[in-house]
Amino acid sequence: MNQKNRTMRMSKAMPWSWGGFILLLLITPSLLFASDRVTVIKGATVITGTGEEISSGEVVIEDGKISLVGSQLEIPENARVIEANGLTLIAGMILPRTSQGLLGNRVGGVSCDQTVENRWVDEEMDWDSFLEAGYVAAGFVPAGTGFHGQAIVVHTAPESNDRILKKSVFLPINLSSSASLHRTVKQAFDGARSEIEGQKKAREKWDKEQEEAKKKAEEAKKKEAENKDSEKGKASDSKDKKDSKDEKPQEYKAPPIKPSLKPLVDILENKDEAMPLVISLNSPGLLLHVDVAFENIKEMKDRDPQNVFILPSSRTGAFHEVMETLIERKSTVMIPPGVSALPDTYVRYHVPAALSRGGCEVITLPKSDNAAAMRAVPSLLSEQVRFGMSFEAALASVTSAPAKFLGLGDRMGTIEEGKDAHFVLFEGHPLKPGARVMKTIIGGEVVWDREDR
Repeated sequence: MNQKNRTMRMSKAMPWSWGGFILLLLITPSLLFASDRVTVIKGATVITGTGEEISSGEVVIEDGKISLVGSQLEIPENARVIEANGLTLIAGMILPRTSQGLLGNRVGGVSCDQTVENRWVDEEMDWDSFLEAGYVAAGFVPAGTGFHGQAIVVHTAPESNDRILKKSVFLPINLSSSASLHRTVKQAFDGARSEIEGQKKAREKWDKEQEEAKKKAEEAKKKEAENKDSEKGKASDSKDKKDSKDEKPQEYKAPPIKPSLKPLVDILENKDEAMPLVISLNSPGLLLHVDVAFENIKEMKDRDPQNVFILPSSRTGAFHEVMETLIERKSTVMIPPGVSALPDTYVRYHVPAALSRGGCEVITLPKSDNAAAMRAVPSLLSEQVRFGMSFEAALASVTSAPAKFLGLGDRMGTIEEGKDAHFVLFEGHPLKPGARVMKTIIGGEVVWDREDR
């Protein structure tokens, strides 16, 4: 049958009218919208991160958010389906601290205003490396020492017009010795205190000037009353009114605070927007000096101790000696996974597992700040489980724990209704040796797929 005959037969079988045509126009866009709007990940083992594991589970996504989680759900007829049979779905992984791909020199000294917003060319960033490793968000900080800037959090989608998730998240401190710790902390907070004193003096000066202006205005008013019946008084009246107008109190405007010290001023004044400090401990002995250094900051003397630390990937030193201190403080510790040996022995010791068992919040970092180390994280997490960290804590250390620390716990880190649809699909169990990321999903869209590589 040729095309002309087929068209004629369809015309006879389906009589059209203007009403039917308009109805089709009204219905078709809504069907297309539903198809574009609703996505379902189907058939995966879903590890929600809230203590629930769903075999052959389904996750329904609408407008980039999770709308349903379960099994045997009623799926919209026109939904787009991501088949995930045999795969395991977890919340997208989050890297809380990295400097990969950033431009510019290392930052040093007291530079709390430094950010990374002008330190990358988006088109040249290797976002695929993050996605291949399963990271859907990352906290970027400038590389450097001392108070070397502040962290911002971005999502790692390959193309984005709105990449930044949150600004001014934390202040990292990277110091190599106890001497530099004491010196830098003192210098930084002395500078911040000087800014506060400058603000106080500026306000006192302004208040004094306003008091003098008020006193002068009252004297002028009194003089006006005395002279109002004389021509001289009238002339004086006119002049005094002008003076009074010229000296009218103005609204107080505080002098600007040095941008490099403003975050430290917020800390000293205990403001709600003050960022937490994150201290890198390159040696275990530095922990013993942290409290001493901050005890000299009188404004912080009665506050909780500094409690967020970064431990290094190389642990040949005696970090086991400070475990009790970290555990007693219930510290949050960012640390690469790995086993060390007690000094001068063959006894193996797993610092992250020991911290987790003791009640610390452990956040896993890659061993190095590069793509290969990021890809190795799942296999190393399985090692942490073998050395005593619970499966839940190991998984949380790359999902819900960093999300909570970065202030994004209400948006990501677990698979729950209402949260952003950021996921990783693993081949098999994510904490088994050799686990591989198969797909990374941001906002319900597959942004990295191993099958396409």
